[in-house]
Amino acid sequence: MTGLPCILRLTDGLRITVGSVVCVIPPVRLHAGQWMALVPENPDPAMDPAGTIARCLISLHPPTRGTVEVFEQDVYNIGYREVQRLRARLGFVQGYGGLLSNRTIRDNVALPVSEHARLPLEEETALVHRYIEAFGLHAVADQRPHMVDGFTRWRTCLARAMVLSPAYLVLEGIGDWAMDSGTGIAWRQLVAWHQTGRSGICICASRRNRGFESWLEERGGIVVEYKERSV
Repeated sequence: MTGLPCILRLTDGLRITVGSVVCVIPPVRLHAGQWMALVPENPDPAMDPAGTIARCLISLHPPTRGTVEVFEQDVYNIGYREVQRLRARLGFVQGYGGLLSNRTIRDNVALPVSEHARLPLEEETALVHRYIEAFGLHAVADQRPHMVDGFTRWRTCLARAMVLSPAYLVLEGIGDWAMDSGTGIAWRQLVAWHQTGRSGICICASRRNRGFESWLEERGGIVVEYKERSV
């Protein structure tokens, strides 16, 4: 991948503490046009570290040890303004949550557009409508998150994360992949975005799913195993 921008670099010895477990992440480089999954080598059924790992990779949860570089910056050793500029270039899919309960599905998708894009109203409306349609959310666009199922909330999170075409996209878990083996509307959109080569995509898993891992590798993805050790 020489010559392509380095999106994410994890140094040797990265440790992330999750409850009574330390997740040991091997050295990783993720470049534009690549996607990968971080998966536990021998998962602890009592633990679900995916969310904490994902937040660590986007500057929201500092590691116990090691360095996280995003866009060639140590995200835990830069100022507030630099962090905000970095976050404007990334998308984060927070499991089945992370949506604002007092806003509709449409308004949740529109949130990063109104905060970061500063588009004229007509252009903002058209952009949000395009993503509502692309992710099959038209029928529920005026409902609130508690009125739809978990997989619809996950699709909404993905649409919101992708609406500004991020250079770096982090997913907590694999959402509804197990239901449709990658043929559903959300995963078709994710595959299409990966194929543009514009972004680095990291999927943080708390469980092994051999079917998903094979599916990802068949499409050029990388599966990286991390270890879980008791504190």
